[in-house]
Amino acid sequence: MFKIIIQILLLIYIAIVLQMNIDIQKYNANGFIIETSENRVLQDNYNKLNPIHTKHIINIDLEDNNLNYLQDIINYRSNKESYVFKNLELLPRLINENDLFNVSFFEDSHYYFPISKTITIISGINSIPLKKCIHNHNIIGVLDGSSIFYLFNPKHKDEIINKENDKIKKWGHKINLSKNDVLIIPPNWSYIQEIEKKTIQYHIDVDTYFTFIPNYIKGIIRDY
Repeated sequence: MFKIIIQILLLIYIAIVLQMNIDIQKYNANGFIIETSENRVLQDNYNKLNPIHTKHIINIDLEDNNLNYLQDIINYRSNKESYVFKNLELLPRLINENDLFNVSFFEDSHYYFPISKTITIISGINSIPLKKCIHNHNIIGVLDGSSIFYLFNPKHKDEIINKENDKIKKWGHKINLSKNDVLIIPPNWSYIQEIEKKTIQYHIDVDTYFTFIPNYIKGIIRDY
C-alpha cells in the first residue's frame, strides 16, 4: 500500500513538472521593458511576461575597512581590472541578504526551491556575451556603478544565437542601469551587457520545486 502511494505521488509530481515546464516556455512576442516603481503595475506587466525595470535602494559602504580582506573589492575600489561573475561566496560578505529585492510577491513564491543569490564585480571596459535567462525569475540589481543592457525577446533567438554582440544589438531593448536599479527578466529572454567603467551587481535566480530539475538541465546543455 505504501509503495502504491509513493508511486501515485511520484506520478503527480512528474505531471506537475511537465505542465510547469511547458508553461515556462511561454513568452510574450510583443514584450518590452516596463519601467515602474508601483507594485501593481509591476505584477500586472510581469504576469504578461514583460521585463521590468524598477528601483530597490540598498546602501553599501565599499570603503568599509572590514572589506579590506576581499581582493576583488580592493581591485574595484582602486579601478584595477576585475572580472567576477555570479560568485556565491561574496554576497554574504558584502551585503545582508535580507536587504536584497524581495521576491515573495511572485505568484509561485510558496513553491520556491532554495534561491541562488550571487555577486558580479566588473571593473574596466567589458562586453559580456549573450546570456539566456533559464530560471522562473531572473533578477539583476545594481549595487554600485553602471552598465548597459540589451534584452532580447525569445522570438529573436535565431537572429542572435552564436553571433558577436555588435551584430545583435539591433534586436535588443537597450537600457542603462545604475545604482539601485533592478531588472526583472522573464524566462527565455536573453541579454548582453556592456560595462564602460565598473559595476557591482547582485543576481537572484529563482526556481520552484517543480522546475529546478528541468532548469538545471537547461543550464548544462543550453545552446548559449
